[in-house]
Amino acid sequence: MADRTVTRDTTLPPEEVLVRAVQFFTNEKWRAQSQSSRIATFVGVRRIPWLQIVILLFLFACFLIPGIIYYFVVVAKARRLQNIVVTTSPKDSGGAVVVTYPPHAQKMVDAFFGSIPAVV
Repeated sequence: MADRTVTRDTTLPPEEVLVRAVQFFTNEKWRAQSQSSRIATFVGVRRIPWLQIVILLFLFACFLIPGIIYYFVVVAKARRLQNIVVTTSPKDSGGAVVVTYPPHAQKMVDAFFGSIPAVV
């Protein structure tokens, strides 16, 4: 799936936005991979829904080969590392924040933008 991008303006300076991003995303179990003065990258894996785990165990218990195929097609693909990238740039009234993220992190990114003040 393609990554999504969201841009918002804030009254905070870019350095403060990056500090808050590091605090927010590391508390959400994403690991800080790299950080510079304007960009922070976080790496993590998505959680596997319980239904997919139950289907996987059923296929392994009843049919070994379909269970192995299901694991590689669905579960292993979902467990790949994915990135959230927070980029900031200064503006007159504070800063602009651009977040690039995988689709399953939509709620987390919305919560992050809710934690920083927006430009009115």
